[in-house]
Amino acid sequence: MSSLCSRRLAALTCFSVLFFAACGGPSEGTEALSENEWAQRKDAALGEALNTTPTAWWWAYGQTVDQVSALVSDNGARIVSLQVEQASPLRLTVATVKNTGSHAKGWWWYVGLTSSQLSSVLSTQGARLISLDAYEVSGQTYFAAVMIPNTGADAKGWWWYSGVTPAQLSTYLTQNSARLVDLRSYDTSAGTRYVAVMVSNTGADAKGWWWYYGITGSQLSTALSQNQAFLTSIEPADASGSTFNVIMEQSPGVAWWWYYGVTASQLSARLSQNGARLLDVKTYTSGGVRKFAAILVNNSNAATTRIGELMRDGTDGVTGHYLKQVGGSVQAGLQEGFVFEPASSIKALIALHAMREVDAGRATLNQLVNLYAPTANSSCPSNTITGTETLGNAIYQMLEFSDNQRTKAVINAFGFTAINQTALTVGMASTRLNHYPGCGGPVANALTLDDAGVMYEGIANGSLLTASSRTALYQRMPELAGDFTGIRSKLMTLVDQEAAGFSLSAQEIGQYKSRLITHYKAGGYTLCNGGCLEYLSVAGSAEVPRCTSGLVTNQRYVWGIFIQGASNATAASNTFNSAKVEPLREPIRAALATWATCSP
Repeated sequence: MSSLCSRRLAALTCFSVLFFAACGGPSEGTEALSENEWAQRKDAALGEALNTTPTAWWWAYGQTVDQVSALVSDNGARIVSLQVEQASPLRLTVATVKNTGSHAKGWWWYVGLTSSQLSSVLSTQGARLISLDAYEVSGQTYFAAVMIPNTGADAKGWWWYSGVTPAQLSTYLTQNSARLVDLRSYDTSAGTRYVAVMVSNTGADAKGWWWYYGITGSQLSTALSQNQAFLTSIEPADASGSTFNVIMEQSPGVAWWWYYGVTASQLSARLSQNGARLLDVKTYTSGGVRKFAAILVNNSNAATTRIGELMRDGTDGVTGHYLKQVGGSVQAGLQEGFVFEPASSIKALIALHAMREVDAGRATLNQLVNLYAPTANSSCPSNTITGTETLGNAIYQMLEFSDNQRTKAVINAFGFTAINQTALTVGMASTRLNHYPGCGGPVANALTLDDAGVMYEGIANGSLLTASSRTALYQRMPELAGDFTGIRSKLMTLVDQEAAGFSLSAQEIGQYKSRLITHYKAGGYTLCNGGCLEYLSVAGSAEVPRCTSGLVTNQRYVWGIFIQGASNATAASNTFNSAKVEPLREPIRAALATWATCSP
């Protein structure tokens, strides 16, 4: 098979009827290349400096010009990736970022410009292109373009070309000592031609870079690996997405991902799981199904990135984590709104409902509830009543030892409907108790880390329980009752690791540990239906001691993690045990930095 990689482009210097303009101040996979072809590759680049500061962002596909305009206007956004997915009627795919903070730029976008019109607009605005696509209607070539002012830190020597062949483009790159920013192919009466944007690759703008056209996904994967590169632009080179035109540059050392052949829902899932935004996105049709090729870049803060990588690297299950200061802001969060099967973690909601009933005077901890017999070889309790015991002891056994018989007793004392109503009343909108924990369905129970945070924060700040009921609940939870889940020992190891960075004595560290308290409930399932999958989670609150003006105070946090649907039980368990207290690492580190000033 002849090589499709590493061919280069060129064209006439063109500058291209105005439909709309807007301005303002989100499977990897090559065949070997010849030595000569590899040697000719030099580094490629983004149209604007890579910015991984977390920001709000949006993306859309199959959009009219008016719909894109509304998306931009309604969200105060600017476009970073623009594709003409269909010429007539015109339909667009876009990725945008919030045009504020470090992402703020003056910018413009246009569709339906001829070459001369585009040239005129660029000159009038004093702008340069960062995203450019070409399309033909009735034999006339039009352009869709995104541009920014070519001033200040964004000022660069730059060029753009359309209607060019690979050989022509290669010549222009050499003549201009330039690197590519954007590269697209389009069909003309003369055959496939290319439109390209390049910037000077000299001085402070110099980068190692590479570009390829008409390469397969596997060839692209090989090129990225061999070049140790970061993909900056990807476009399907044919209607079915079997080959691609790409630009890559030397790795900037940031977290990033690329995919092709994925559906919209699959791409959305990857964006959420990776805590990423779209740097570039293009759509195409394969087998009658809309698919996407996309480049994702990290859009998470340092703590979220650290924990996310730890969990993603350890298991193939869907993962998420969460940390929020009580009465304050979210400090780390990945997929905190994802609905997962919580297994025994949902037992905290059942206990909360019971304690609220105690507060309301409709129940007491001394009232009797039925005790159900276990079922042989099953975690699901039977319907056989073997006796009675107090509600208070049933709650203790349910939380400390995750006893499913006691859980059924507490549920039956109040009813599924009442417990679910409590979830809604306290603001746990995505939470649902559908079955007895331990029985596995058929309809899964539902929880999110957001909802768990609402519950634990409300308990901690006194808005959901009286002080006496909160104390009674905490006394029945794992850490104070006996740390059945191993959270305490893992937390003490974390303290030792972080304390090593500070000049603290063994006595000071011991005093710190004695004041560090958590309240939580963990859970785990192995569910089998044509294959076994693992479900693990923990959520709770923490009282993190710190020294403020010479006095010991507590900062309270709610935190949690989950692993959903992992195929390897050992990997899932190891990942869970590695990550279960990791959301608390940064708060504990910051608190330990203050601790010596409260030394006795």
